[in-house]
Amino acid sequence: MDPNDPLATYIPWDPQAEGVQTTESGLQYVVVREGEEGGDTPGPRDRVSVMYDGRLTDGTVFDSSYERGSTSTFGVGQVISGWTEGLQLMSVGDEFIFYIPTELGYGDRPRPGGVIKPGDDLIFRVELRQVVKAPEPRPVDEAAWDKFTPWNSDLPEVQKTGSGLEYVVLASGEEGGANPQGGDNVVVYYEGRFDQGGGIFDSAFKRGEPAMFPANRVIPGWVEALQLMKPGDRWLVHVPSNLAYGPQGNGPIPPNAALNFEVELMDIVPVQ
Repeated sequence: MDPNDPLATYIPWDPQAEGVQTTESGLQYVVVREGEEGGDTPGPRDRVSVMYDGRLTDGTVFDSSYERGSTSTFGVGQVISGWTEGLQLMSVGDEFIFYIPTELGYGDRPRPGGVIKPGDDLIFRVELRQVVKAPEPRPVDEAAWDKFTPWNSDLPEVQKTGSGLEYVVLASGEEGGANPQGGDNVVVYYEGRFDQGGGIFDSAFKRGEPAMFPANRVIPGWVEALQLMKPGDRWLVHVPSNLAYGPQGNGPIPPNAALNFEVELMDIVPVQ
């Protein structure tokens, strides 16, 4: 192991080593570096961007954003419980090393075929780069759904693109706001309904928590719409089948289904 690697000092792990702190759950950690005073600390509904290095207790690397050369972004409550707890101890700019016992990690059910085996404890080096605070939950615009269901392309509010995508602007963000670029992560509230029948098949609004994902890794209709939006925009978007899941469908979405979405773009998190 590189002697300059902060983990070199802590492998093998010694819970009695200077600086090691232990929480009531059994999570152990060392503060390697502190960020500037007053930095954001994430809550359980927030999203974070981090650099990290994951090791088995013998030092074997099983995952590393450092090796990939880019941050990883995810919800604080969408990872193993040791991470969820540990991240909420950190502020932006902090670098911690965590020792996560198996019961706070993957326990007896790690991902099949991976390096991590049942019962493995794990060690992570984590740098907290950014916190995206979760917006307050909000309701869908039922009045807009009532007006535009079934979808009528001839209504004067409906705007159309050359691809066949159609949308209605329900609310606009600040003028001059940036549009998502390439692989930027977007934070959105949305609800998806079938064009035929109007049934709901997915709703971040109802879950009370926005979704976050790369703007270029969704169905083509979403990719196009997001590139036209700016933070604060709220649209109804009509996505024809060829810009959605096409003849193959996806889960509850049948083949050749046109879809309608209410989308509110809350924030853009550029790739670091």
